[in-house]
Amino acid sequence: MRTPSPVFANVAFLKIARFDERTVVEQANLKERLEARVRTALAGIPAADWIVLDASDGIALVLFGEPVRTLDLAQSLRAGEGEAPLQVGVNHGPIAVTARDAGGLVFGDGLSAAAAAAGFATAERLLVTAPFAKMLEVTRRDRAAELSPAGEYTDARVRLHSFYTPDPQRRVARRDRLAAYALSGILAILLLGIAGREVNRRYFPPRPAVVEFDVKPRGDVVIDGFSHGRSPPLREVELPAGRHHVQVRHGNAPPFDVRVNLEPGERMTVTHTFTAERTPPKPGGFWRDLRRQLGF
Repeated sequence: MRTPSPVFANVAFLKIARFDERTVVEQANLKERLEARVRTALAGIPAADWIVLDASDGIALVLFGEPVRTLDLAQSLRAGEGEAPLQVGVNHGPIAVTARDAGGLVFGDGLSAAAAAAGFATAERLLVTAPFAKMLEVTRRDRAAELSPAGEYTDARVRLHSFYTPDPQRRVARRDRLAAYALSGILAILLLGIAGREVNRRYFPPRPAVVEFDVKPRGDVVIDGFSHGRSPPLREVELPAGRHHVQVRHGNAPPFDVRVNLEPGERMTVTHTFTAERTPPKPGGFWRDLRRQLGF
């Protein structure tokens, strides 16, 4: 036999509920289905990171690495829809491993504590040991905050165990806090952007646009409904960048309208010539003038 090497690992003990009450055929069928589910769950994890051990009433799953991975895996296996209910206990503790392969032997307090947690667990409530909760606090404080105390239990060897269980309400509360923090961050970024634009506008205002006028013979300039005087003599008007409605009026002639979208510092010229108004001759004016010229 190879010399066992003591290591710390995460252990998830998956105990089939009411296993002893079932027939031998049912027991074999349930064990086979549980093994298939475990193989599927481990498909994306390197083989060197896990060891699957057979137990009389379920399976013990040894995982090396982050405790949160073991917790997520245990929760997913416990919640299998349409499957037999499982009592699941999770522990972090010392084990002795002769080899990390199919021929290796595994034993130690890490296994026995996980089995004790599974014995006190129910199909509705997964239990984790205090050492696992402490290791989760060290590696993933956010996930450790989802655990709530589940009480103290004494096993058959009169050993006292303190267990914890994932609390859905704490998980929702943590998710809501994270959402609130994210929203606060977004609002802070938006407010900083608005404040930055306001400071930039106040201390570094954009250059105004300039509209020049070449109007003949003359016209009254109205921009965005406000009069700016007559051109000529008015030659140009400074305007903030953006959209504007420019209108030039001359007597009873149709006004000249133009809508512009000006860029900062842009210069443009409005050119327009109003046609002279003709006064229609008065009736009889020609003959009256002719008689006057002839002396009549």
